[in-house]
Amino acid sequence: MRKCYPFLISAFLLSVLVVAPTTIFAAAPATSLNVYMNGKQQEEVLLLQGRTLVPLRAFDDPARLSYTYDANSKTVKITNKVNNVSIQLSGGAQEAMINGKKVKLDAQVTFKGGRTFVPLRFLSENLGGSVSYDKVGNKVVVRTPSEQERFKTLMSGDLTEARKIAISLPIIYGKDALQPQGEGFSIKYTFPKGETLRYYEQYKGLINYVEINADGLAEVKWQGDDPQSNIGHREKGNKPADLGEAVYFMDSVMSDYTYYGTIDKLGKSTELGQLDRSKENNKGKVIVPINEEKRIDARTK
Repeated sequence: MRKCYPFLISAFLLSVLVVAPTTIFAAAPATSLNVYMNGKQQEEVLLLQGRTLVPLRAFDDPARLSYTYDANSKTVKITNKVNNVSIQLSGGAQEAMINGKKVKLDAQVTFKGGRTFVPLRFLSENLGGSVSYDKVGNKVVVRTPSEQERFKTLMSGDLTEARKIAISLPIIYGKDALQPQGEGFSIKYTFPKGETLRYYEQYKGLINYVEINADGLAEVKWQGDDPQSNIGHREKGNKPADLGEAVYFMDSVMSDYTYYGTIDKLGKSTELGQLDRSKENNKGKVIVPINEEKRIDARTK
């Protein structure tokens, strides 16, 4: 789970700047372009001067970036702690001060609805973010520097580490997604043997089939009620083919245990072990290595 304290500090500091006296420039409502920042779709996106602007505070990377507010100049100061770059932004300005030098932006810094919006290009060119455009899918995918490193691990890195990242990604549901109707506090993740980029998630009697696309976005492709739960027979989407040999990880939230094992081609489960997460060296562990399992779905982009 991400630590939210640095994020809240950044949000507070940016909100202080919003209420300071400044010129507010009109901007168009959210565009039809789908913008994803660190895997999460942004509902607050502006179109200004033909450019797409996104909320600055959504570009959250506490390990690399810090935000402070200068009351005298009424500016947001952004510090990249890795490369010692200092950036200052002022509301309504179409330029930024980067290490004391003026750099022109392709759209004005805009305050709207308690948010500070900056051009997408600013994130990639000045904050070290990754921005990719998909004209066919009408979407933009933005990642912070730290998230870009996680993305590389997710797509082609160590199997266990990649799976940890996979289950932590924000899940993108389609329209009218099914909601769980059962009870319980356990979450079961099932991956095909040697794979990371697709899995089943089972919670409160509802099963989600999730695929992670080439942009690192986790999309639900199918949902259905667990036939063994006697809750219902709802189904949505196209059910995937059988996974074949698989591995599972059961996150028992109430008992603070992780149970893990294998599933053969016939669907028979074999528990390999359990992890007491109350012990210091096991805290937060849900995904663990499975002996002799090797990754087979690594991809490079």
